[in-house]
Amino acid sequence: MVFNYKYETLLDRLYSSVKVKGIKTEVFEMPKADVVVIGGYTVLRNFKSIVDSLRRNARHLQKYLLKELAAAGSVDESGALIIHGRFSSRAINVLLERYVKYYVKCPTCGSWHTVIKKKKKVPFLVCEACGAETSIKPV
Repeated sequence: MVFNYKYETLLDRLYSSVKVKGIKTEVFEMPKADVVVIGGYTVLRNFKSIVDSLRRNARHLQKYLLKELAAAGSVDESGALIIHGRFSSRAINVLLERYVKYYVKCPTCGSWHTVIKKKKKVPFLVCEACGAETSIKPV
């Protein structure tokens, strides 16, 4: 039996059968750190907006940054991260890019639509686009 389907017809059938989970195809723009050095402290003024755009827990990102910088710090009531020590905006941005690479972006499909879930105390990066589950290093 020979079927004479056009390529476009078969492609339309394929796209209609694939179920999309409602994820928009948008370009993600990595937020840049707004850093101000005041005396012996470094203030990351847009910390709350970075956390919101990455869809991560503020405590998780705070722990990561402070551990990598080997410094103490806290989040104030305005949502800014105050780090004890003097650090450049370039150093903070490099750490943010590294955080996104390991804890936000899906290593399988490259999607930014991921969440961190724990299974038996082991953290996994779960992609909402492709469904991949990748174990990640705890912070």
